[in-house]
Amino acid sequence: MTPAAPVRVGDVIHVDEQSYCYGLGSLTLRVTAVHRLRQHEDGLWVEVDGIPIWRNGYEGMERCALIRVGGIRRPPRPASSGTKP
Repeated sequence: MTPAAPVRVGDVIHVDEQSYCYGLGSLTLRVTAVHRLRQHEDGLWVEVDGIPIWRNGYEGMERCALIRVGGIRRPPRPASSGTKP
């Protein structure tokens, strides 16, 4: 039985450089497609498409990434200002 992917379309995830292929630096990604899980000798990886979100809040062009399941983190949610709209 194949395990379920640990991410879903719409999730925002963060991974360090050593936990995804390929790129430099950490990656924050809004997932747009989840393709498949892959078992490698160093663990379970998931293949996704997504929109990179830069530190300044801008979004990049959609890209694919192979991400180590054990390296997926959820970025903290922005703090509420305490005021109601």
